[in-house]
Amino acid sequence: MVSNKVPPDGGYGWVIVIGCAIINVFNQSLISVFGLMFGDYLTDMGENAFGAALVMNVCNISLNFSGLITGPIIKKMKTRKASILGSLLTGAALTTCAYATQMWQILLSYSVAFGFGLGLIQSSTFVALNSYFRNNKGKAVGLALAGTGIGQILMPLIVQYLLDIFSFRGTTLIIGGLAFNGVVGAALLQPVEWHMRVQLVEESADERIPLLDHDKTSSTTSKKSDSGWSKLAALMDIAILKRVSFLNLIIGLGLAYTASTSFSLFFPYFLQKTANLDMFQAANCMSILSTTDLLTRITVPAFVDKMKFSHRNTFLMAGLCLVIARSVMAEMRNIVALMVTSAFYGIFRSITIVNQNLTIAEYCSEKGLESMLPNALGFNMIAKGILVLSLGQLLGWFVDYTGSYSLNLHAQNLLLVSTCVLWLCELYFKYKD
Repeated sequence: MVSNKVPPDGGYGWVIVIGCAIINVFNQSLISVFGLMFGDYLTDMGENAFGAALVMNVCNISLNFSGLITGPIIKKMKTRKASILGSLLTGAALTTCAYATQMWQILLSYSVAFGFGLGLIQSSTFVALNSYFRNNKGKAVGLALAGTGIGQILMPLIVQYLLDIFSFRGTTLIIGGLAFNGVVGAALLQPVEWHMRVQLVEESADERIPLLDHDKTSSTTSKKSDSGWSKLAALMDIAILKRVSFLNLIIGLGLAYTASTSFSLFFPYFLQKTANLDMFQAANCMSILSTTDLLTRITVPAFVDKMKFSHRNTFLMAGLCLVIARSVMAEMRNIVALMVTSAFYGIFRSITIVNQNLTIAEYCSEKGLESMLPNALGFNMIAKGILVLSLGQLLGWFVDYTGSYSLNLHAQNLLLVSTCVLWLCELYFKYKD
């Protein structure tokens, strides 16, 4: 018998969940209210849907291309310091936005600084959760992301109330101040090494051999890693990009993410300009969507963990349901029908959001690449950034060209269908082999 130190899979890990949830309430949820908070202000500046899409898409580019350095930053600074830095950036960016009078100022503050802060927060909080949990990982991630759901329920109503009283500048200053509260949650993210528990396991000859091989491999690798490029490649885990299965995985996730971001941006416009709802009715639809999203994040991940469902297959099934929900919603004009479809959409959007990073972690675990997880998440973010930059901006142009937000919702579905096709093809060829 030998003793190993293993993650607590609970214990202080639940405090980590609370910390991540606090960060998400005051930071991650804010991206969903961009249309409400900035929509009229951008219109007053003479910007149309293309301009709004540009701000949002550059924000997503900054968020996702931060993946080039978030992995190394998290490895060097650890998750607590990285998430504190991210929370400070988001709060400062929104505060700066309050004084923006030109488009380039909004792009610099909201799109670049706010987006980079969110990128740091997303990766660091997930790495913190992943390090503390094994069997309850889905439940922990779902509860942490419930913080985003709570924020998405409250923030549209708060923003609408503040805009009526304080206008754009006052509202943005107050929301920026709220974003700084993420530092409180980030302070709770203690290193997992402080809370590891001892577990007795039976050692066998089969378990010792791979360790010897690993030592030889590490020795050989260290001899080959003298050059600067080799050290950089090792630091960023470039080798994972040679795997076609990984590339297919992150492209599929990136297409789904681009469709989801475009929906978040144009959903308020669709409700107000196509369905002819007033701001209060639109905010209610968004809050109902977020309510079902929140309830799903709290309940479904624990069920998925218990049933041992694949996170990737769960994501795939939820993606197909989103295609149906978005197609139906695009043709709805009645407030009651829109509330019902919004609730339905929130359920399956939640499942895709919760399982996105879990799908990456599942892949790394299955392939024995756990140490590459921070950089695998970073490469996934880069793929999302490239697709948002190209296809996301194209969707914004499509709205201006057609003048139809309904057609835009259908166009978003093409991206999700592409994800399903790519992954189903891979599953088919694996089964065939």
